[in-house]
Amino acid sequence: MTVSTPPIWRDRPLLVLLAVAVVGLVLQITLGGVVRVTGSGDGCPDWPQCFGRWYPPFEYHAILEYSHRSVGSLVGLVIVTATVRVWIKHRGDRVVAWLATACLALIAVVGGLGGAVVLNELDPAIRTVHLMLAQIVVLLAALALVAALYTRPIFIKGVQDTTPRNPPDTGSPWIWGRVSREHRSALNLAAAAAVLTLVALLSGSYAVWREAGAVCASWPLCGGSIVPESVLAWIHVTHRVISLVAIVAVLYAGHRARRLPNVSGALRAAALGSAVLIVAQMLMGAANPWTTFAEWARAGHLSMATLVWVDMVFIVALILRPVPRRDFYTGESLARDEQIPGDASLV
Repeated sequence: MTVSTPPIWRDRPLLVLLAVAVVGLVLQITLGGVVRVTGSGDGCPDWPQCFGRWYPPFEYHAILEYSHRSVGSLVGLVIVTATVRVWIKHRGDRVVAWLATACLALIAVVGGLGGAVVLNELDPAIRTVHLMLAQIVVLLAALALVAALYTRPIFIKGVQDTTPRNPPDTGSPWIWGRVSREHRSALNLAAAAAVLTLVALLSGSYAVWREAGAVCASWPLCGGSIVPESVLAWIHVTHRVISLVAIVAVLYAGHRARRLPNVSGALRAAALGSAVLIVAQMLMGAANPWTTFAEWARAGHLSMATLVWVDMVFIVALILRPVPRRDFYTGESLARDEQIPGDASLV
């Protein structure tokens, strides 16, 4: 007797694991920012141990640095557990399975680079790559979570391409298996805004690691001068210009996504959240020179930028996969014998 496996959207332990992975990764990156702004990067001069031990000495900088490592290790274990569960119970959901696997592989690389950062005396180039890959891990975890909860318009094997699986209402922009020009335009805008957000985030971190983060003591101008007066000032101002372009792109992309017809409540919430988060991020950036670069403002700036990035990833994913799986599996328009067990039966 074959025991049927419940669909992935009903696997609460897996969904919790994926959600915890996303939250944990954001926390991990935030702790990395705290380590950076407090000068705790050398709190543990060796890796993976700390002063030759598996626990840190009772010292402020060592505890901060080791906390950053510990959270990363715990998040890695969560991702390992989620990946194993997907392959055991839901290997037919290939998108989720491979996203989780890629997430697991990349977080191992990020951990190794973290060790290289310590052993190479915190080289700015390695640190920038380390942060970039950590943000890509967040991307993969968020995509896996959305893919587990949502599906996309598709055809069933054996059904003619001209026959929709679940016919949309008259006037709906969704044609089963295709997407309207309006949605495609919103998707391209959201993807571009997401990329700009990541570039702005990395440029800011690079500026800090080049010791250019505090060369502009005022905002929005750099010391009252329109033209930067030094190489470090140019690096800082370049970050501000990229950030300005990213702010405009995020606001416009969120506006377009929110105005799309027949989209999920989650997409509308994410679109609204993008506006709130990007304005908060702009104010957090301004708070740096306003507070003479207080530690809370510097750490909060990176954390807020990460939240904007994650929100834009969710917007892109929700435009790509607009149909909640619970609606797809239990839609009233589907006959009982048409219910499907998972993505393995789909084309």
